[in-house]
Amino acid sequence: MERTLLRTLAAAAAGAALSASGFAITAAAQTDEQPTHAELVQRWAQAGIEAQLKGLKTGLRLTADQEKDWGPFESAVEDAEKARVLALQKEQDTHLSPMDRNAAKADRLAQSQANLEKIVEAAKPLYLSLDNTQKHTFIARGRMLVPERGQFAKEIRHLGVSQAD
Repeated sequence: MERTLLRTLAAAAAGAALSASGFAITAAAQTDEQPTHAELVQRWAQAGIEAQLKGLKTGLRLTADQEKDWGPFESAVEDAEKARVLALQKEQDTHLSPMDRNAAKADRLAQSQANLEKIVEAAKPLYLSLDNTQKHTFIARGRMLVPERGQFAKEIRHLGVSQAD
């Protein structure tokens, strides 16, 4: 079962990547302008996070009631990913001095922490509505959505503990 799910997830990721690259080629052909490397990276990151979210949602097998809480979580993850890619691009700007690059990295890390808090807050109603099997799946797969994997898992697990008190 897990192999089938992994194959499905891999196929979804490949399909998303192909559709994103097809979109980029079509858009470039229509405007006669080639997308910049930064634009391509943003599109690839968006396609990747969409595929991961789709795989997570499929793996959770949400009920109709749980489905209502999915939207805010999905939006928080997508917004965080967009902000992360833009911050990384700013940090990697070749015109920055070493000190400016360090400042950009500090800004990115602070924003990443704030985004993680937003994701956890958006995940709270969804996570609390999940059964134990779904919670395990949510933590195992959800942690791959953010760079702060261990911190995500810790914060989400803490939601279940604080609810039990």
